[in-house]
Amino acid sequence: VAFVLVVVYAAAAVPWVLLGFDDSGKLAAQARLALRNPFDRRASGLLLFVIGLLVIGPLAVAYFLHSGDPATIETIGMVYGATLQLQLIVDFFIVGFPLLMLIWPKGGAVAYAAFREGVRQPLFWVLFAFGLLALIISPIVPYFTFGEDLVMVKDLGFDTMMLVAALFGTLAASQSISEEIEGRTAVTLMSKPVSRRQFLLGKFLGILLASLLLFALLSWLFEGVLLGKSWLDRLDATPVPAWLTSFLSSLNLAEKPTALVRGLGLWTDHTMSVLPGLVMTFSEVMVLIAVAVTLATRTAMVVNLSTVLAIYFLANVTPVLVSIGKGATDNAPGPVSELLSFTAGLFDMLLPDLDTFRIGPALVTDASLPAPYILSVLFYGVLYALIVLLIGLILFEDKGLA
Repeated sequence: VAFVLVVVYAAAAVPWVLLGFDDSGKLAAQARLALRNPFDRRASGLLLFVIGLLVIGPLAVAYFLHSGDPATIETIGMVYGATLQLQLIVDFFIVGFPLLMLIWPKGGAVAYAAFREGVRQPLFWVLFAFGLLALIISPIVPYFTFGEDLVMVKDLGFDTMMLVAALFGTLAASQSISEEIEGRTAVTLMSKPVSRRQFLLGKFLGILLASLLLFALLSWLFEGVLLGKSWLDRLDATPVPAWLTSFLSSLNLAEKPTALVRGLGLWTDHTMSVLPGLVMTFSEVMVLIAVAVTLATRTAMVVNLSTVLAIYFLANVTPVLVSIGKGATDNAPGPVSELLSFTAGLFDMLLPDLDTFRIGPALVTDASLPAPYILSVLFYGVLYALIVLLIGLILFEDKGLA
């Protein structure tokens, strides 16, 4: 069991370890350099990591399987699942961009440049630190909810990750698109065989992926925060799900290996329980970034950020305005109520329905969201973002760059 799990862990580490040795893929040369000069930080550090992963890792897991109690081994299995998830997040971006540039060479190159520019900005890490601090503080704040503090931590966590990722995407769109257009650097790019459509869509995809990386790192930490909150409140342990019990029975392992696999399965089940909320929340981020990218073709950073905030506020209060307008029209018909109802209906038709992306009601009722509903919300977000980007392409076609 230890050997199989460490082999899986090592396989997940291969993409970013190979990338770290050399961008051109000269792995053997870097390995020889590490052997000749063990004080070379880059080469020897990665080489020692690989050796430790393949040698020390199985020995450490085997030691705990031999001498540890089942509860400790189960915790090790959960830690293993958490670190493996982090590796898979990194692998997605390392493997995804070469595939993207293979399928869409010009637009993929623009997206990769926008992604690297966004991740290298201090803003990315400042917002990450802010989100991390907010997530860490949230479990220890008293909410006086009579036993429902975990629900508040979940709701605040989803809102924090959404606001951080959306704020980064809006500011990155303004810096990456508006400044290039105003600074005439976009003219140089357009002089090459890159169309305006490839430029704008590539920028959007690169900024969206940079926001996704920020969102994924915070969501990984958020999962640990939820477990920590359950431990702080001394809540009852979550029962082992039926699928995991059936899987462990089919393996027919001894007690300690079963505890290790059960820990991995519990982390997997915990991740899958949070995943629907993450998908719905990032769909909202995608819509707001699409609006920011469209506005960046015509407006400066301050106007862009102010407009996105105004759209976010109006989209959240529109359902209330629609309800008030309908009630006013039914109870006291007149020009004022008709104007209010018309304005609310216009906002409801043009602005995104951000209430669709909220998972708050499901958290309060502790209801599980069906997969068709989650996919329909994701489809709505993608469709709305495409419509907004189409408007952005129309605006960008008439924009003078020289």
